[in-house]
Amino acid sequence: MTRCTLILMLLFYQVALCQTFVEDVEKVENVVITYKVDSIGKQYDIKIDSDLTTYHNVGWQKGCLEHFMNGKLKHPMRMLNEEWRAVYYFVNPKYKTSSLKREDIQRCKQFRKGEFKYVQAAYNRTRILRRRKRQIEKGGYKDQRQVYKIDWIDDNKYVLTTLKLPLDKDKEKIGNRIDVEIIEILEDNSYLYRSSSSDSDKLVFGVIKKVQ
Repeated sequence: MTRCTLILMLLFYQVALCQTFVEDVEKVENVVITYKVDSIGKQYDIKIDSDLTTYHNVGWQKGCLEHFMNGKLKHPMRMLNEEWRAVYYFVNPKYKTSSLKREDIQRCKQFRKGEFKYVQAAYNRTRILRRRKRQIEKGGYKDQRQVYKIDWIDDNKYVLTTLKLPLDKDKEKIGNRIDVEIIEILEDNSYLYRSSSSDSDKLVFGVIKKVQ
């Protein structure tokens, strides 16, 4: 199994993300693991969520389970008596260094404002409201909000600065910078992005769709 790195994402639940490049996916797919944390911080009832998982390679699914069970939660005592999700991403290797075609860059202006959603099933309850200088993500756990400052540095590149997160365990992430590049515009009014955060040297990929 390829060596993976756990990254704590800024979502409404604890997420362990392992970014792996594989040839047998077209764009981005995921394996979702659900688990619970008991009153002493021990994880249990660990299993693949078949409804949210879109990458059906059995070998990799088993590898994700093994990797997760051998890992350690960063803040287990802040997660007591709750159910959580861990998400592993599998990305086509062509996107590791790909860039948007020059003739498509101006088309990205349509994504500066409006309402959006994450295409990934694991985050399908989260809605993104993007205004001139703010990006607000709402949904998921207790319908809480994440607030970011958004600065467009080019038609296909923007920077998110974390302003507000709902969970106490994430307060140290306030002020973090996330650099995002749109690397492919898809036919259904959505785009594929590649991002990196100021607190990690790992790349993150995903698909966002404009709904309004």
